[in-house]
Amino acid sequence: MILRRFIYLVAAASAVAAAAGVAVVAAAFAVYALFRGPLGPAGAAAAVCGLAALLSIIAGLSLMLVARPPQRKGRSDDSLAVRAMEFAREKPLIALGGAAIMGLIAVRNPQAIATALGAFLASKPTPKK
Repeated sequence: MILRRFIYLVAAASAVAAAAGVAVVAAAFAVYALFRGPLGPAGAAAAVCGLAALLSIIAGLSLMLVARPPQRKGRSDDSLAVRAMEFAREKPLIALGGAAIMGLIAVRNPQAIATALGAFLASKPTPKK
């Protein structure tokens, strides 16, 4: 059952990739045909190449922004507790679910919670000189 789903997923991804490739080639031919009259064959080919380069640059820059969002200034020295409280303010339902899971763990294994709290509240080690 799982293998069959995986095969269907791979087949669907392949079909989408093939359709995207066909669409890109068709769009390139359309741009070529549009510019062939006024610019000639060489100019139309250059226009297709320039458009593809421009789209590649836009896609690359957008992926770069998604992969590494801008850093917030003055936030790198916040402690874990401060960041946890800010996360709880921003996403209260997720924080509530995490608290419920921690409560279940505490009921079933109080020693694990004591160890985790001890590590959480421990002071930072002094830097080596």
